Amino acid sequence: MQITKFGLGIRFAAMAELPEREFARMVYEEIFSVLTLTELEGLQVYGGNDPLFVEAGAHGSGDIFLAVLMGGKHKQMRRVFTAIDEDAAIGMYLTHTRPYIENNRLERVEGLSYYGTVQKNGRVAGGDGTLDGLTVPHARGRRSPVGKGVKLLLAPEDYQKGLSSVDAIKLLTLAARKHFQGVKLVPMPVSRGGPGFARALITACDGALRRAEVSSPDGAGKVRAEYAVLRGKLAVIETAPSPEAASRALSGDASSRGTGELIRRALDEGLRRFIVGVHERAVYDCGFGLARALGVKFFDAACNELTGGAAQLPLVASADAEFLNPAIRAAKFVVADAGADTPLPEGAENFLAALSKALGRGVSPGDGFAGALAAITGGELSRSFDSVLDALEFEKLLKGVALVVSGTMSVDEGSLAKERALACILRRCKARRIPVALIAGKKDENEAVLSALGGAGVMCFGIPAEGADPLAPFSRAADSMFRFIRIGRDVEKIGAPRKPRQKSFVRLFWDSVRERAKKD
Repeated sequence: MQITKFGLGIRFAAMAELPEREFARMVYEEIFSVLTLTELEGLQVYGGNDPLFVEAGAHGSGDIFLAVLMGGKHKQMRRVFTAIDEDAAIGMYLTHTRPYIENNRLERVEGLSYYGTVQKNGRVAGGDGTLDGLTVPHARGRRSPVGKGVKLLLAPEDYQKGLSSVDAIKLLTLAARKHFQGVKLVPMPVSRGGPGFARALITACDGALRRAEVSSPDGAGKVRAEYAVLRGKLAVIETAPSPEAASRALSGDASSRGTGELIRRALDEGLRRFIVGVHERAVYDCGFGLARALGVKFFDAACNELTGGAAQLPLVASADAEFLNPAIRAAKFVVADAGADTPLPEGAENFLAALSKALGRGVSPGDGFAGALAAITGGELSRSFDSVLDALEFEKLLKGVALVVSGTMSVDEGSLAKERALACILRRCKARRIPVALIAGKKDENEAVLSALGGAGVMCFGIPAEGADPLAPFSRAADSMFRFIRIGRDVEKIGAPRKPRQKSFVRLFWDSVRERAKKD
């Protein structure tokens, strides 16, 4: 594309369900919400699928949307970049690899749609109509935008397929900024250990993503795996496989060796604090491959070393932990067990019994992979979401927060059980006297649920029919919720009696002088 002055390209991970024009409009609503006409006036606006972005195994073709702002001076574009880069809510949309591109690379981009130029009145005009009706806020003068200085924490759970925690936060962000333009948003996707656990915590803590080549579940080659590093000292690893790894998992002879290699890689990097999210009870071979990757050896009855996958579990007769990775002794592990109750592979009891004897720590067969990992590392096995909140230093995230927005598909006794994420969040917010608003598909009205909710408000959007799009009803519910919050704020502002203005000391002094003069 032809470069005019300075340009900035911003790469967004597109929502696969949304058409390009609709996603473009959503992206620029976000961008315009953190900038003013002072920074954007006169800039040309482009967008479309990024033809340059290729990240094998992470995104498919057309999954990266490139937004381009063009035609500004260097100082102006630096202000634009800073505002976007410092906003955590926009950061959720950005790709983890090279989220920004500069003039030299933009010259190689072709085929983007021209949406128009930002005019003096704040509107985008002259383009293909995609952004018609969007307005850039004018320069902020004496009147601050609504919500200026207010901080909200967005922490919903995964709802269902097609409406993940991250998707929900993106829609909540749009609704919040529609009614409170100046609000500061802190995203905290809630995941208990399933797919997306590591990336969710990266978003919550502004962490970094690491990649490594590890053994595939079928043992026939290598696959790329990811783990997160938070605050430079905490490694977050999930056992849920990537799509590539899942496609290569064999039901009969799969191995968890790749997860063990990922832990070993993080230990070699110097990390000594770990939180591992376990997505199911079995995890291929109940931890047989993981244990061997960390240095534990297993033997059959004839003292032959076993090096295969789950099919060799019935052959395990003994184990030797002498060569367990020494770095594990200095590390602290939390095993967050959200494991689905999947059946253990045949022979798992043999493996767990041999492992227990070699380590000198008991492992219950009912704990499966999570119990094996906790025994190997000497870590804490936790089924409560409090362990995840502690790792995130949740109290620090709550500092200065005026409202927490959370939610789940069904608010019932199950979702409000003591160890579940929603109950842990409600309990901690109650202790700090922070109000909570929930968006749910449905809510039970029995006494136990109402008591557990305390003062939390609930907005329901209904349970979508099978195959129906859940994004639209959720978006409407989010808009309604923030609309009512805005109305409550306006009612208080208009209806509350105003306190008389306090006179300054100088004014009071001169008033007293005048009163004395009149008496004299």
